[in-house]
Amino acid sequence: MGYQQYRKQLQGLERYRPVEEIPKDPYDVPVSLAKRLIGYRDALTLNAPKQAVYDRAVTLAKEHGPCCCRCWRWDAFEGQAKFLITQRAYTSRQIAEVWDLEDGCGSGEA
Repeated sequence: MGYQQYRKQLQGLERYRPVEEIPKDPYDVPVSLAKRLIGYRDALTLNAPKQAVYDRAVTLAKEHGPCCCRCWRWDAFEGQAKFLITQRAYTSRQIAEVWDLEDGCGSGEA
């Protein structure tokens, strides 16, 4: 992780502070939040138009999905996206931006 990139991520996440489903720090995701988001992944189903929003977010995100690999972060942030799309009408660009800000794999690519 590069310190300057991390600071940019924290500053970008500030805009989303009121949204409980978005962590305040990409490297400090509370277990309770991760479990809740994974629950959304399993519980929420996207209809065709909402699935198109999700699919477009995948193409826009720097990691081409919620994370660079199919790990717990992928599962959690997939659920997060389903929630944000269905409950808050987030666009593809908003989802991709959130995913990019949440990048916590240490690649320095966020």
